Amino acid sequence: MERKIVKVGNSMGIIIPSVYLNELGFSYGDLVDVDYNKELKTLTIRSKETIQDSNYLEQVIKRVVDNYLKEKGL
Repeated sequence: MERKIVKVGNSMGIIIPSVYLNELGFSYGDLVDVDYNKELKTLTIRSKETIQDSNYLEQVIKRVVDNYLKEKGL
């Protein structure tokens, strides 16, 4: 879905459709973690709760897999 970058005070932002927020379980005031992948030029938005509650081993495996995919250009 194409979205327009809008001005928010002295910053810029993107409006996320409520259907996506509902699907992700996000609501007003929730803290999120935004990660930028320089190689793929992508942003990933995750719930802070998901990151804190995730199993450490799962985080390590995800990091290894993400690095492997970056190296392969995927």
